[in-house]
Amino acid sequence: MRYKLLSSINHFDILTTKNILHKNKIDFFFKNTYDSSVLAGWFNPGSSFNEQLLFVDDSKIDLARTLLVDYLNII
Repeated sequence: MRYKLLSSINHFDILTTKNILHKNKIDFFFKNTYDSSVLAGWFNPGSSFNEQLLFVDDSKIDLARTLLVDYLNII
């Protein structure tokens, strides 16, 4: 399965996003940019602690974009 980056998402929208995607059977995962920076050895991580990157199954990205347009800053 291939995943595509959909958006950066605020910590407060994660639960709603998970519920919408699970309800519509869309595979996804979140990547914590802060943890990634620390694991890569960055002394001062260049990302905010309260946002994560949302990756969605490539075959359902248009559906996810339509469902989440009210919650995310998607163009």
